[in-house]
Amino acid sequence: MRTWSPADPQGDANHRIVFAMALDAQGSPDEQAWVDDPNPWPALLEAPDAPAVPGDVAHDEEGWSLRFSEHDASLDEAPLHRILGAGGWLRPGEVVTIRMPDGAAAAWRVVAVG
Repeated sequence: MRTWSPADPQGDANHRIVFAMALDAQGSPDEQAWVDDPNPWPALLEAPDAPAVPGDVAHDEEGWSLRFSEHDASLDEAPLHRILGAGGWLRPGEVVTIRMPDGAAAAWRVVAVG
């Protein structure tokens, strides 16, 4: 995903989140696949002039989130970047809102699913 704004409808290729997630037939995250997978689903936050920040995909009763390891801290302690939206949102061209740990919301455009 890339950061998105009306002024940049294709998204900013310099601000990206790349993550792995199993999807069901409707393009929604597959909760059972996440529960059954013994390995964390990886994520990576990329921004210009900064090292990439590793993370993972998390799920709880409120839905899906991304966690990023700040200053090499444990992902178990990492703040949640809550992915907002309904099922079927992981399709190229869709705009997804992520609520940051500080409560601010940011729009991200899905550029590829593979």
